[in-house]
Amino acid sequence: MHHPPARSKPRTTALVAAASATLLLALAGCTSSSPSEAAAAAAAKPLSQQAFITRQLGLSSVDFGEYLRRQAFTLQSGTTEFVTAWESGDDDLARSLYAPTRSFYNRMLAASASFPELDASLDAGDSGWHAIEAQLWPLTAEENQGMPVRPATADQRQAVGQQLETDTKSLTGAVSGLRPTVEEQAAGVAALMAGRGRAAAAGEQEPRSHTDLYDLQAYVDGSREVFSGLRPILVTQNAALATTLDHRFDAAEGQLNALRTGVSFPGFDTLTGDQRQALQAAVGDLTQSLGQVPQTLAG
Repeated sequence: MHHPPARSKPRTTALVAAASATLLLALAGCTSSSPSEAAAAAAAKPLSQQAFITRQLGLSSVDFGEYLRRQAFTLQSGTTEFVTAWESGDDDLARSLYAPTRSFYNRMLAASASFPELDASLDAGDSGWHAIEAQLWPLTAEENQGMPVRPATADQRQAVGQQLETDTKSLTGAVSGLRPTVEEQAAGVAALMAGRGRAAAAGEQEPRSHTDLYDLQAYVDGSREVFSGLRPILVTQNAALATTLDHRFDAAEGQLNALRTGVSFPGFDTLTGDQRQALQAAVGDLTQSLGQVPQTLAG
């Protein structure tokens, strides 16, 4: 019988060696990782508390800076429309635009310490928005010691309107690169609600138009925007205070929502005594808790 020749041992050894090399390469491929995979794995590791806080500090400053820029951009276009109506003598249109347009400005006021001169020019009692408010909702002769209030001339309307537009454009520039620190944000919100927030809840912020509820809603909006950025940090310092603020923001907004019809608020002068009392209590509680945040974060 004819038998096939046996395969040589060198051939068999070579095949085994090749298979072993292939197996080693496969195993190496399973255990090694690319630089991007290594970075992803590192990112997935839990952060230390200090690293987490450091990251949130940066995110909060960037996020609030972007919020300010968005509000300023919309405020500028809205102010142009408002001033056009005011200068043309279309007082009905100007009155309808007054409070909604101001809301974009009021949402920015947690950062007002960064633009104090512009804030004074835009929002002081006898300049900026309020100078126009006094003309759109003038005193009656009886309220003005029997003397009728003289309406603004065309030149006066233009002068006040152009100054309002100029200041608003300057404000847009002032916040374009603004990055308020966490400490500045916390202090700004506390001061805003303790000052203008309480005044609006008492009907003292808009003495002629009585549009205080629009102002208050915008103050709460801006304050909650800041709080949303600070909350992850605050939880690590005082979780109970963070939870209390959740509830107190909800309570203040609940009071405002109860007074709202669609997107419109009634004049503050039309509220009942009970409505005013409930609103002021909710705002007072929120203000009290916000006042604790700066010291808590500093500690």
